Amino acid sequence: MEDIAVRFERFAELCRAVQRKAVELENHPEKRKRLRRFGPGEVASVLGISPGHLRNLVREPGFPAGETQAGGRRSFSIEEIHRARTWLHRTTGHPRYAPGRRAEVGERLQIVTFVNFKGGSGKTTTAVHFAQYLALRGYRVLLVDLDPQASATALFGLDPDTEIGESGTFASWLSGTRQVGELVRPTYWAGLDLLPASIALQHAEYELVGRLLERRDFAFYGQLGELLGAIGARYDVVVCDCRPDVGMLTLNALWAATGLVVPIPPSMLDFASSGEFFRFLAGVARDFRTTLRSDALDYDFVRIVTTRFKAADRNQAEIVRWKRALFQEAVLGEAMLDTALIDAAGILKETLYEYEPSGNRRTYERGLEAMERVNRALEQEILRAWGRPTES
Repeated sequence: MEDIAVRFERFAELCRAVQRKAVELENHPEKRKRLRRFGPGEVASVLGISPGHLRNLVREPGFPAGETQAGGRRSFSIEEIHRARTWLHRTTGHPRYAPGRRAEVGERLQIVTFVNFKGGSGKTTTAVHFAQYLALRGYRVLLVDLDPQASATALFGLDPDTEIGESGTFASWLSGTRQVGELVRPTYWAGLDLLPASIALQHAEYELVGRLLERRDFAFYGQLGELLGAIGARYDVVVCDCRPDVGMLTLNALWAATGLVVPIPPSMLDFASSGEFFRFLAGVARDFRTTLRSDALDYDFVRIVTTRFKAADRNQAEIVRWKRALFQEAVLGEAMLDTALIDAAGILKETLYEYEPSGNRRTYERGLEAMERVNRALEQEILRAWGRPTES
C-alpha cells in the first residue's frame, strides 16, 4: 500500500497541476495571467461619465484613445483608465477623479479585514472583488493574503508553492529574513499590489507563539500593524483576507484593522458559527482593552455582508430578513448573489471583473451589478471614515 505521506504529496501535486493548467489554458501562450480590456460602457461607468461623453473625450489631445477592435469597437486597458481619470482631474479639478486618501488632512490608511471563523463563507471572493473594485476606481490598494491556503494569491495567477514558497510571505518579514519591500508584489491590476501567501504562513503561527513563550511582553498581536506601518504611505486602502480560524494571524489582522467585514451566508449553520465568532471577538476586545489599550479594536466600521445569497430561495430570504431585523444597521444593505458565474470564473481562476462570458451576458451583468452594489456600499464606509460626503 502506498505510504500515506507519499499519497498526500501526490494529491497536492495533482491539485497544483490542475491550477497551473487552468492558468495556461486561459493565458496561452504567455502562461501568465493578464487583465482583459474594458469596453466603453464599462469605462464610462467606472469614470462616472456618460458613454456619449467618453466618445467625445477620446478625440481630445492627451486623453487615452484606447484600441479599436475588429468591427470598430473600442477597448481600454486598466492603465488607460487610470490615465483617463488623471486627465479628467487635471482638466476639471473635480475631486471625484482623485479618490485616494488625503493624508495631509488627516485621512488615515484604511485597513479593511475580511474575517469569519467558518470556511466557505465567501470571504476570499468578497475580499478580492473589493480590492479589484477599489483599484479599478483609482485607489492605491494592497491586498494582504493571511491564509496559508493562499486562495487569494492563486486567484492572481501565482503558484503559492513554486512562486511564493518559504520566503515570500509575512512569515519571512516576521522572522527577519526579508524586508517588506521585497515581499509586496505588483499585480497585473495596475494600482493593486499583493502580499502573497503560501503554506509557509503556518510557520508564522509557530513563530509568534514561540516568541511569546520566550518573552511574555512580546507584542504578538501588533506585528502585521508594524509591517503595514512601514509601507502604509504607499496605499489608500489595505484589504486583509484572513484564514478561517482564530489563530495568531487572525489576531494580528483584528488588531491592525480600521474596519471589519464579516461575510455570512444565509444559513442557520453559518448563523450559529458566526455567533461563536462574535462571542470570541467580544472576549478579545475585553482582554485587549483591559491589558493593553482602552481603545483597542475601536473600528471605524463593522459590517456584516450577506454572501452566497439565492434571491429566489424563500428560506434564505427569510434568514436575511431576520439578520437585518436583529443586526439592523450593522448589516450591509446589499447582498452578494450566489451565481454560477462566480464558479465558472473560478474555474479559470478569475473574478467577475476579469471574466468574459461566452453565454447569456445579461445573467453575467446581473451578477456583476450585485457585486458592484456590495463594493460600492463598502467604499461608502471608507469615505465616511475619511469624513467625506457619501451617497444618500
